Amino acid sequence: MTTSTQQLVNKVIAAHGGANAANYKTLKIHTNIGGVVWPIKGHDGALADVAFTGSLTEQKSSWKNLFQPGYTSTFEPGKVQLLDENGKVLEELINPRESFKGHTVETPWTRAQLVYFSSYATWNYATAPFNFLVLGVEINELEPWNEKGETLSRLEVIYPDGFATHSKRQVFYFDENSLLKRHDYWPVVLGGSSATQIIEDYKEFQGVKTGTKRNIYILNDADNSYQTDPVLVSIDILDVSFE
Repeated sequence: MTTSTQQLVNKVIAAHGGANAANYKTLKIHTNIGGVVWPIKGHDGALADVAFTGSLTEQKSSWKNLFQPGYTSTFEPGKVQLLDENGKVLEELINPRESFKGHTVETPWTRAQLVYFSSYATWNYATAPFNFLVLGVEINELEPWNEKGETLSRLEVIYPDGFATHSKRQVFYFDENSLLKRHDYWPVVLGGSSATQIIEDYKEFQGVKTGTKRNIYILNDADNSYQTDPVLVSIDILDVSFE
């Protein structure tokens, strides 16, 4: 990593409250997740009012109240489970990534596949930019990008093999305050389709800053633009806490 890239990474981590985040082991989020992806996949409203708990030291997380009140889930990169209100396993998927081979945006999902996608995606969104520090991550500074008259710094982040995420290569955009404003990626589980996440309404929780309004749109790779209709996924974060 070049010196200027390292300096930008350091600024970004600090801007989001890195010194405070380092003290915590667990993240909890109360959120409402919508968008057109869920009905396309056959699970409209599955994440309408849910609680997410994620580890800040490894890729491990759980949902509460997904699909219906009382249901919970577990996630790690090699295994997901959906459990009923009594803790009985309803669905389980081992090596979940393999089950998405040949999928496109329109391919329906099982409930366990939705658990996998929503778990790794939310874990990644919630831990960025701190997950830039994961062992084996490669980071390159790209040319700045002009977004509607605003100059945004950009980092290309390449995640290591075995890391559960949308795509190995992702691009993150930061405003003049070094806060994350945009995030481009190419989800393998959706056939490599192009998407961008726009992050707004930053709030501070226990010294850590995060965008509480997030919308994911179709990315046009030809000119790096995006269209705001349809909203693939909408994420409204109602509360965040750390332990």
